[in-house]
Amino acid sequence: SSAPAAAVAGAGAEVTGHAGLLTLALENGIVDRTAIAVIDRWVADVAARHRVAVEDLIAVALADDAASLALDRLDLERLGRPYVRRALVARDLQEGSLDEAIARRRDDPSVGSPVIRLLARRISSAGGSTEPLIERLLRDEGDAPGAATIDALRIAEDATGGAPLQPALLRGLAVVVEQGRLPLAMRIEAGRALALHGDPRDLDALIEVPSGPFTMGSTHHPNSAPPHRVTLGAYRIARYPITNDRYRLFVEATGRAWHSADGRLARRANSPAVDVTWHDANAYCSWLAGRWRAAGRIAQERVVRLPTEPEWERAARGSRVDDGLVFPWSGAWRDDRANAEEAGLNDTCPVGLFPAGRSPDGCDDMAGQVWEWTSTLWGSDMAVPAYAYPYVDDGREDLAAPGTVRRVLRGACFLSPREKANCTYRGSLEPDGYWRGNGFRIVVA
Repeated sequence: SSAPAAAVAGAGAEVTGHAGLLTLALENGIVDRTAIAVIDRWVADVAARHRVAVEDLIAVALADDAASLALDRLDLERLGRPYVRRALVARDLQEGSLDEAIARRRDDPSVGSPVIRLLARRISSAGGSTEPLIERLLRDEGDAPGAATIDALRIAEDATGGAPLQPALLRGLAVVVEQGRLPLAMRIEAGRALALHGDPRDLDALIEVPSGPFTMGSTHHPNSAPPHRVTLGAYRIARYPITNDRYRLFVEATGRAWHSADGRLARRANSPAVDVTWHDANAYCSWLAGRWRAAGRIAQERVVRLPTEPEWERAARGSRVDDGLVFPWSGAWRDDRANAEEAGLNDTCPVGLFPAGRSPDGCDDMAGQVWEWTSTLWGSDMAVPAYAYPYVDDGREDLAAPGTVRRVLRGACFLSPREKANCTYRGSLEPDGYWRGNGFRIVVA
């Protein structure tokens, strides 16, 4: 068979899936499965044809001085292509110590995540372990995990194929999520890895809300007006919406039906549980109360239940008295503070990925992410609440109301714009209703 046909037959998916690499293999008759092998063989061939040492060729190529070797025009062009340069940088890094590689990653913009992953693959292909590289990446970031921690994650996943991650890496990924300094895509990557390998965060954490009056409602929407004062007793509310892994335990223990398409997926373990009716949410609260009382987490006289509408709003806005658009954070809307329409995810994500959008008391994901059930009645008309403001004790907390009477939802979801993803907008749904954009959080009182 021809050399090009043999090259295609011997190439792996990463070569055939990359136009530049495939062309390199075909035009030079290189039969290898990996990108590293194809580029290494091509570089060796160029060096041989021009009677120059491979090390010298790489050195002048990385110094942008390859023209001094009087190479062919096509060779010069290929030496300058990003995928070739990244491979050459990784090969150059392999020649030095790991400490030198980490220092160059820190100081040299050309040594980014793709190069570090290529370095790891070169180490593996040479029969070495990538664990020392992972450890040095984590050590380099110290108490402020960032992009190097994501590099460490990618290297670990490349090398282990789903094996458990080392505890130091898990802790670093949790800090990446908690600090929220990296771009959202990287935070999601960290959160999904935590879901797969064991999230060390306390996803059952409760936030203390003190007793006292607060301003409820706003002038932003007629259904949320007028602003008025409501006084509440002290209570504790979940820091996060109830997650899939927590809700799955309830479903498995009780046999309750759950219509979620992906709630049982491991990579969704720390995302909010959705497709949950109001009755489902109440049943979960009763089940959890029994478990927590038995474990001594709550006193026997404490109850676990859905928040009332004012309890939810107080936890979201704190004691601020703003009467317009009020968000869990102070000031105007910011796209990077909530999983709402503006974030563009069109789906739930691991909880807690927007720490800059945390409420004054410390609750996460109270704008966007999922609509959250409350115990409060709305009425039968979707557009206009039968139970209007001001909030009063007029039967709107009747847990035995007919199923035709809708219950209040709060917080909006990943599809909602800022006009709904805030502290005061009131949504509603019939208690038997469920969909992929609604979930809940709990109160202990």
